[in-house]
This record gives sequence, structure tokens and C-alpha cells, in this order.
Amino acid sequence: MEPILIIKNIYNKFEFHYLYYVVALLSVFTGLFKDFVIFSILIIIHELGHLTAALYYKWKIDKVIILPFGGLTKFNEHLNKPIIQEFIILIMGPLYQSLFYLIASAIKPSHVLMNYHYAILIFNMLPIIPLDGSKLVNILCNKFISFKYSHLVTIYLSIVVFTLLLLYNITNFIIVLVLFFLLIKVITEYKEHKYIFNKFLFERYLYKIKFKKTKIIKQINLSKMYRDYQHLFKTDNYFQKEQEILAKRFDKQSDL
Repeated sequence: MEPILIIKNIYNKFEFHYLYYVVALLSVFTGLFKDFVIFSILIIIHELGHLTAALYYKWKIDKVIILPFGGLTKFNEHLNKPIIQEFIILIMGPLYQSLFYLIASAIKPSHVLMNYHYAILIFNMLPIIPLDGSKLVNILCNKFISFKYSHLVTIYLSIVVFTLLLLYNITNFIIVLVLFFLLIKVITEYKEHKYIFNKFLFERYLYKIKFKKTKIIKQINLSKMYRDYQHLFKTDNYFQKEQEILAKRFDKQSDL
């Protein structure tokens, strides 16, 4: 793909939320427009990190939404993508942002840039859905426990951390707006847990995804299925392949 087409493809993925324009206008009247521009540049650079890594791995990207308090890259991809790819896409956001900060600081040191850079990094690593911190928790969990329980851990941890944040006497309007946005995302993720787990299973059944590693599961318990693994189900010294079990589930021939 030619460089111009790559740039155009990246540009077309960006979408600015209407609240972004509202806060931009407010920043003009409050004399904080320069701060808003610096903050926005850091957010865009951060999301570019996720975006370019995703394009490298040929992930399908729906759009990159730029909000007044952060960004959100939305993918249209399988849940069974390799964990290592998801991890690299995740860390490229903070890496791009940090690299930009180091270069910009070397050219012209700025306390405003420094404060916003570290504020974004620290806030974004909070383990609350849909922040990068929650995605990192989910990735790490998927290395050691099943997909279903990894997702549940991520949700419950998000609720705990969010509750702890509410203990502070927060009066800043922007922070309240951010917390409201996070609350909606956590609630939505909780409601969609069963759907997400079924999507994880159905992808493996429909596309017959192959993995190099195999894990044996005692009894037929789909909730113990891992990412990056094929599975064999053992019942009474008899082994059944993953595809056999999933076929029974989605062909509605059993109550698995």
C-alpha cells in the first residue's frame, strides 16, 4: 500500500465525538485552549500507536473515537486473535505517546505537556473497562485462566476500582463526565458477558481455528476453554475434540 493511501486510510478511521467540539469551544472561553490542544495531541498520538500496530497485524478497525477526555479504538475482529498481537497493539499506544513526549520535551520542555502526559498514562492504566489497564489485566488473565473467567475478573475488578474512585469527593465536571462514561461501559460489558462468551465459542466452531498448543479439560466444561489453545475434553478415559463438543452445542443437539 502506498504511503498516501496508508495516511488516508488512517485519517478516515478517526471520528471526533460531539462532546469534543463542545469542550473545545468551552476551552476557548475559559482561556484553556492551548492546554486542550496539547491534551488532544497526546490522545491522538496515543491512539495512532494502537491503530498502526493493528494495521500491521491486519486487524479490522471500525473507527477511532476521539473524546474530550481520551480516545477509543474500536475493532471488528475475532475474540480468538493471538494474545501476543493484542498485547503489542495495546502497548503501542503508551509507547507512541511516550516517544512523542520525549521528542517534544527535548525540543521545548513544558510543564503542561509533562503533566498531561503522565496524567493520561496513569489514568489510562487504571483497570477499568474500557481503559488500557483493563485490557492489560484481561490479557494477563488469559495467559493463566480461561477466557470466561478472565472476562469476569476484568469486569469485577473494574467495578471494585470504580467504587474506590467514588469514595473521593469529586466536584470537577470533566472528571464526573469521565466517570459516568466509564460506568456505562462497565455496565454494558457486564450485561454482554454471556454474549461475548458465546461469541468466543461460536468463532471457534464456525471458523475451525487451529492452535499449536492443546489443553485437556476434565469433563465437558466449556467455561474452562482458553485462548490460544485447542482443547480435548476427557470423560471416563474417553477424549472428545473441541469441534465435536461445539458442534453439539451450536447444532442444538445437547444442553452443553
